[in-house]
Amino acid sequence: MTKLDVELSETEMHHLAEMCAMVLTILGQAMPDGGDSRAESWQRLCVALLKAARGVPSIGRHMEFNPDCGYWFFKRPYIDRAFYSDVLEDFRDNVFWAELVSRTAEQSLVENFGDEAVNMMSDEERAARVSTLEKALWNEVTHHGMERLLFMLPPEES
Repeated sequence: MTKLDVELSETEMHHLAEMCAMVLTILGQAMPDGGDSRAESWQRLCVALLKAARGVPSIGRHMEFNPDCGYWFFKRPYIDRAFYSDVLEDFRDNVFWAELVSRTAEQSLVENFGDEAVNMMSDEERAARVSTLEKALWNEVTHHGMERLLFMLPPEES
């Protein structure tokens, strides 16, 4: 395999180390069981890059060997204020709201028309109706959050 040399400034190496930490965090949550060779390849690369970053004093002082995962990673106080943590938090929030709106719209469609009627709709008609519901739900959660959403449980579950 051909090896390449890459020159990075200290700041660029710092950014790269945080990117690796973000990738490792996502892989750990999205694919906790491993088993995907592509994910394992990414993990090995990120671990190697973090190990290299550890050699830069301004980065290494924020790192420690994490026995739970078996490689060098950022210390908790650093993670709590790191840019990549902010990116992950924003991503989680966006995914949460998108999933909530999408699933609520789909559920509302089924509740209003019934499974059979929804299954008989064309993909285009179903998508158009869900889209209309999603727009209304996005408007609601954007302006009011969850405070005006109502979740009703069947009598046997309440």
